[in-house]
Amino acid sequence: MEGEFQSALDDGRPLAFAAGCLIAAWREMPAQEEGQLALASYAFVLGMLLPMATLHLACALGLPHLLLGPGGLYGMLAASSAQNPYLATTCFSAAPALVALWLLLGLSHLRIAWALLEHDWSGVVRFAALAVAASATLAIFTGVLFLKDDGVALQAAALMVELTATYAIAQWHSRLFPSGSSRSVIG
Repeated sequence: MEGEFQSALDDGRPLAFAAGCLIAAWREMPAQEEGQLALASYAFVLGMLLPMATLHLACALGLPHLLLGPGGLYGMLAASSAQNPYLATTCFSAAPALVALWLLLGLSHLRIAWALLEHDWSGVVRFAALAVAASATLAIFTGVLFLKDDGVALQAAALMVELTATYAIAQWHSRLFPSGSSRSVIG
């Protein structure tokens, strides 16, 4: 390959040679199981983990979206306070804790995505446990405050799907690289 590059360099076409190598690698990637694993990992991160992180961070920033409604976090808290005026001060004083939980969920999803692409399975487990704990705390917290948050159950279900898919990717990696080419392998 170095000889081919040298002859392409001598002909004054090193960029064309590099582009040809890149195209050949892209064509070959889906045919190899290691390439399929890489493509599946990136598709999962870009299609599931990053959108969920964005959703959680949007909740934390109080941006309007489908789960919390057009008013965002404070709109949800105001609606709950209108239904039960005795909990108004409690609901609004709980806002920083809710924001912290959503930030924690968003950042843990980003870290899970990073660790998954790095094949750092102990990091995946650590941050997945953090995401599960934050999600459970958020569900309990919104239930105690009588907040109408239908999205918590949806977020919890999505988290279970994410963790199941992450486990499947880890098992696939473990089967492909049994010698332990990564730091540690789940299962």
